[in-house]
Amino acid sequence: MSVADAGYPKDLLSDTRKYQRPGGRLKGPSTTGPGHLDDSVDVLGETKVVDRKAFPASDRDDPPAPPPPKKKIQPDDEGTLFGPDGMPLKEGATMIEDEEGHLKPKVEDHQKVEMHDQGWFHAESNRYEQEELAKMHIVSICDAVRQRQGVGLCRDGRWTNSPHEFPDLGLTGTVLSNALVPFPPNDQQYYICGKYDSEESLLRPTAVPNFAHDGHGSSTWLRLVDFAQHADAVHLFDEFSSKSHCGRVYQGALDNGYFVEALQAISLRPKLVKQLFYAWQARRSVYIARLYKHGTWMRVEVDDYVPVGRPGRNDTDVNVPICCRSEHFPNVIWPSLIEKAYAKIHTLRLSPSAVSEEDMGGWEALNGGGKVEDALADLTGGVAGRFYTQDVSPDRLFIYIHDLQRDTLFVCRPNPTTCELQGVRLNPYYPYAVNRAVQWEGGLYLQLFCGGPGVYDGGLQDITVPYTLSRNEKYPERREDGFFWLNAEDFHEYFGTIFECRLVNSGDVSLPEMPPPRFETIRPPPSELSLMASGMMAPSMGDMGLAGAPHLAAITDGGHEDMNAMEIRRRGVQHVGTDGQPLAWYEWVFANPGEIVRNNEPEFVVTVPQHAVPCEIVCSIEQFDPRMLMKSPGRPQAVPILCKVYEKVNIENTYSDHLVSRSNWIPVRDAMVAFTVTRGGEYLIVAELPTGTSHVERMIFRCYASQPYVMVAAHKMSRKHRLVESRALPGASRLSLVGLMQPDGLDKDQPVQIDCQYDAMRKPEFDLETGWSALVKEVNQDCAVM
Repeated sequence: MSVADAGYPKDLLSDTRKYQRPGGRLKGPSTTGPGHLDDSVDVLGETKVVDRKAFPASDRDDPPAPPPPKKKIQPDDEGTLFGPDGMPLKEGATMIEDEEGHLKPKVEDHQKVEMHDQGWFHAESNRYEQEELAKMHIVSICDAVRQRQGVGLCRDGRWTNSPHEFPDLGLTGTVLSNALVPFPPNDQQYYICGKYDSEESLLRPTAVPNFAHDGHGSSTWLRLVDFAQHADAVHLFDEFSSKSHCGRVYQGALDNGYFVEALQAISLRPKLVKQLFYAWQARRSVYIARLYKHGTWMRVEVDDYVPVGRPGRNDTDVNVPICCRSEHFPNVIWPSLIEKAYAKIHTLRLSPSAVSEEDMGGWEALNGGGKVEDALADLTGGVAGRFYTQDVSPDRLFIYIHDLQRDTLFVCRPNPTTCELQGVRLNPYYPYAVNRAVQWEGGLYLQLFCGGPGVYDGGLQDITVPYTLSRNEKYPERREDGFFWLNAEDFHEYFGTIFECRLVNSGDVSLPEMPPPRFETIRPPPSELSLMASGMMAPSMGDMGLAGAPHLAAITDGGHEDMNAMEIRRRGVQHVGTDGQPLAWYEWVFANPGEIVRNNEPEFVVTVPQHAVPCEIVCSIEQFDPRMLMKSPGRPQAVPILCKVYEKVNIENTYSDHLVSRSNWIPVRDAMVAFTVTRGGEYLIVAELPTGTSHVERMIFRCYASQPYVMVAAHKMSRKHRLVESRALPGASRLSLVGLMQPDGLDKDQPVQIDCQYDAMRKPEFDLETGWSALVKEVNQDCAVM
């Protein structure tokens, strides 16, 4: 059995450390026998041993004893010494002694920034708290609107999210949930940091608000109801439609096609669309959106004011909203409000009326392109990633989509090269999404949705799809609504990139005639403590202060924690969905508010007992979204994170060299892995950063399991791990195509780079410019070359 190191630093948990005094030498461990001294080294003059357990603040009841006399013993090889920035000191680094007798490295030997590592903690869920706060807030806001309307201060009887219009509402938050945040209808909220930079801005001309400037540097925003012929004709959803989808979503003036792609996939599941809102009152223009960010639920109160820009190439009206719109706009407004809510959580303002140096983000932060998987996770609370059709066979791809279609969204992009070569006219300017996958008359077929006006199927449905399938009453979606069928071979050939989102927080949002669930929802034993630990007992607002009750009950009279209670707190939480039914997944959320570098990379241990198999595990390692901290226009890039899963063997600190699963290693915010466990055991999930100066500020780990009794722990990397060649069959296997890649395209030492400019739906900017301005630009470039 050959043994290989996994590439981790040396053990950091030993009780002693060795240091070298100025002018001394650092020697290796002595080779003399017990009871003999090595005369070749002056032990008393060169080393000092520090007991790491002897902390000044101890829990002992005895008064602190005077410090023992300093002892000098022979050094031994105990491990690597790290500096305050988490980086290892150079071998033979010189140490200096401070006034209290502690040794510290000299400044010239270590001049890096201090690493703010604050450790991992288990994050509490605010799911039920946000639901209760949303109910209270909408009642309070509507009451305030009626009161101000009664005294003549609000003539239209509609809410404005501005402290100047509605002051002193008193809607504060809690420790886990946000308060009501103002978002006044002015351009200060739209531009990054509240100011328009015409030289640096990436906004298109149609994306610059220009309606009725007020003379103070801001345009006038209009309500969405003002675009309709009558205010009563405006609805959040089309409540009277009998269709199995919510229609097309058209992109606005911003370069946020990634966001529209995610919204378009969600619109295919009406139950999922309803979950985007906690509550609403259309008559009062009060809408409370439900978003997910950084492992926590966001309750976002918005009104219906939106900025107005110049009309685009497909617009017939003079003034149109800059945000995205439903195909039934202005009668249906849910896509526009969700974009506004998404823009609000990416906006940080110190003052609602004055520009400050502390301002960050803005509605403009959604511009400049982005990642579809990030938007899918933020809108649904799911776990998202991407893969490529060229890395999997057509039949395997069909089976994968067919088995996951009930609880997974799939966004797909055409392969422009193949489409042009074969003359298949798909429309890359609009989003595509998979709606169904079925077996029919011995063939494999998928139903896709095109978000463009009309339908762009490239003629694929007319060639290979049976008429009995395309007109079957069990599948009511029709071609005139944007749906079309194609076989699995054509889908594999003409579509290149697939984005998937596991709906782990959404409950059952499937469509009729979809396959049954892959596994049954399993409830824990009905004891009070396990019910509270599993989330089956949704706490009320009166019990929010007792969120730590199970933890306090786990402390015995002697001050020691009961091991059974520790295991219960390591188990996941089974939440209750909006329909009152328990979700199929058990959830863990861990967070680290500090800085993550290569020398404190995290690792997570998932323990699955034998009686809890088979069990599906879905995990996501996330970093803080850089869009929320933008100070200038652009497209901030995320740090590539590689997530790998190993199975532990019977030997301590030893794992099989058979890689269970891995994520993509690309510059996206989230790294996703999914695997299924068929044999109980312990599984190690490690996160790796690229070599160099890469670091991540704030990191979140989310884990979801389909079985109870699974336990998950999070901590930073602490020691080396051994990899061995195991002859036993693996106890787990990959459950996602995310991270799958052909060997010739895989670089084991460096992340795969993505062209961010072209990692999007096709844009008009990609095409050749025409007209006089383009000709002048071309002539100037030619003259410059000459």
